[in-house]
Amino acid sequence: MDFAQLLGKKLKDDLLLEIFAQYDINVVYDFDKTHENMEDHYWAAAPKHGFQFRFNQAQLLDVIFLYMVPREGFTPIDKAEIDVPIYTSFTEAKQAFEHNGIAFTQSPVEDPNSTWFQRWIKANHGAYTAHYEFKDQQLRMITLSLPNE
Repeated sequence: MDFAQLLGKKLKDDLLLEIFAQYDINVVYDFDKTHENMEDHYWAAAPKHGFQFRFNQAQLLDVIFLYMVPREGFTPIDKAEIDVPIYTSFTEAKQAFEHNGIAFTQSPVEDPNSTWFQRWIKANHGAYTAHYEFKDQQLRMITLSLPNE
């Protein structure tokens, strides 16, 4: 699936409606129940297929979560379904970004002996960002977002 190209589409876009039907996805409205001036969101999850969409208050798809390992009730996504690069390590991702001149930010923690050792690296591809989360030397999640989200 061309996940990166889905970012910015409206909740009721025909392509997204097709995806909802194909993967039997229900959209859940998550509103500010406690009156804390929190932005409302819409969630569309496919736990059996390893991905989840988040729509912002304007009903634009602004974040896509791709689960690479079993987590929070999600099974791992089929890697063949992913249209963005998959890196097996933080080092591999960082080297690829440096080699290709892709702007990135990274986690400040460098100590692999830390008990909470977790590293992330986020690439800025212009139209979207790709955040790679690693824990215990394993890719756990890729999060695609519209810039400034």
